[in-house]
Amino acid sequence: MNRVTSMAQLRALKLLRPQRGMALIEALMASAVLGIGLVGAMQLTVKTLYMASENRQHTLAQQLAQEGMDCLMAQASTCPAEDLVTLQGVRYTRQANSTPRGADPIWDLRVSVEWTSTGGALSSSPAPAALRRITWHSSISTLPNWEGTPTVTPL
Repeated sequence: MNRVTSMAQLRALKLLRPQRGMALIEALMASAVLGIGLVGAMQLTVKTLYMASENRQHTLAQQLAQEGMDCLMAQASTCPAEDLVTLQGVRYTRQANSTPRGADPIWDLRVSVEWTSTGGALSSSPAPAALRRITWHSSISTLPNWEGTPTVTPL
């Protein structure tokens, strides 16, 4: 009976022996999957920060263009043709001009804002710094609509 018990124990030990290093392998595989997931999450975070920085710069450029267009629409003599503005560490160049359209009392207005996209303060931004530009166009008339229109007088 001792021998049967010993054989049963030997069989049990042989069956358990292949299981001996599985916990370590499972832990390594779980660590690898977790590492891949963390790398993906980190890349997503970096891209999100980059896009937030790009959107902030574009919004500031839109505000500068709006200010330039408002100045031109007000026909103020103090509107600078070109000015440099630094906001939140980014240098913007705003150009505003108005040109007459032929002999008509209509003026074409154009405001352009340029800046170099920094991609945020990230050392390894997804895209290199690039020159960005937005341009706004509009027109105004120096005469109000009711001036210069023929009036009809009854006979």
